[in-house]
Amino acid sequence: MKSENRERNLIGITMGDPCGIGPEVILKALSSQEVSAEADFVIIGCEKVLREVNGNPGTTKRLQLLRLDNSSLNADSGVTNIINLLDLDNVSVQDALFHKPLPNSGRASVEYILKGIDLAMEGKIDALVTAPISKEAVKMAGFEFAGHTELLKEKTAAENVVMLMVGKGLRVSFVTTHLAVKDVFRFINQESVFSTIKTTATGLKMFFGIANPRIAVCGLNPHCGDGDRFGNEERKIIIPAIKHAQEMGMDCLGPLSSDTVFNKALNGEFDVVVAQFHDQGTIPIKMHAFDSGVNITLGIPIIRTSPTHGTAFDIAGKDIANPGSMIEAIKTAIVMAETRRHSLV
Repeated sequence: MKSENRERNLIGITMGDPCGIGPEVILKALSSQEVSAEADFVIIGCEKVLREVNGNPGTTKRLQLLRLDNSSLNADSGVTNIINLLDLDNVSVQDALFHKPLPNSGRASVEYILKGIDLAMEGKIDALVTAPISKEAVKMAGFEFAGHTELLKEKTAAENVVMLMVGKGLRVSFVTTHLAVKDVFRFINQESVFSTIKTTATGLKMFFGIANPRIAVCGLNPHCGDGDRFGNEERKIIIPAIKHAQEMGMDCLGPLSSDTVFNKALNGEFDVVVAQFHDQGTIPIKMHAFDSGVNITLGIPIIRTSPTHGTAFDIAGKDIANPGSMIEAIKTAIVMAETRRHSLV
């Protein structure tokens, strides 16, 4: 994977589900002074849909179309009144106006992601920011993956992939992600807990400049099993994984009860909390940073971030979507790209 010779980072942004708020929050975010002067951008999406949304009062930028047959993406460096667009022309405005899960929109949203992954793997963009997709629409289109994280792992051939959510000083990574609660216990083992700790530590060093991350690991059961009264996963699985991480030189502590550990992290005791399952970690991060949270995929050979919210079909098309999480996702991608760039010098 070779990066192109650019003075400024070029950030690719996938449009997400055309029926959702992705197009709106992208255009609002790129209209913001918080991000527009920090890097160059290219939206990977559908010109017709974006032009429809671009007429809304909150999105006032002019679109510049970059043709698919270009050998490279030559975004106008430093030009803040233009949004560069790579047009896949793969969905109709009529479909996008339905604001509900549709097979066509699900297929289109996956095509944006696949193109973005290819561009990032080829070094033609420095980071990828993905707007929300609808798992229902994606399934209607015939795809079986559970979410962005799983698709990114498959398409980049990554061995250990970890979802990291950040927001307002809180960082949470996950041993398991999109699973039914009844299936969580089958996927938590010493290797999965250890690899999550290791991938988290590596990611914080590589992309956030934290030389020796302080890592807290949640227990799985109430009160961490309370001496095996509520389960023995802590004793049999989590504690051995933590000891292995400690033996490898990682600053790792636990298992700690999830009803207290996030408060300790917010008070500065830890740089990151490793949660065992989806809701254990997403509830605190979204309570703390609902409009500014960022989802990051660690362990893949490219930089990828996204907002933590979904497609919000219920408010799509009303020009009321809050772009805060998208703004933070873009800013985080820029920081990660800059940190990596400097580490390679």
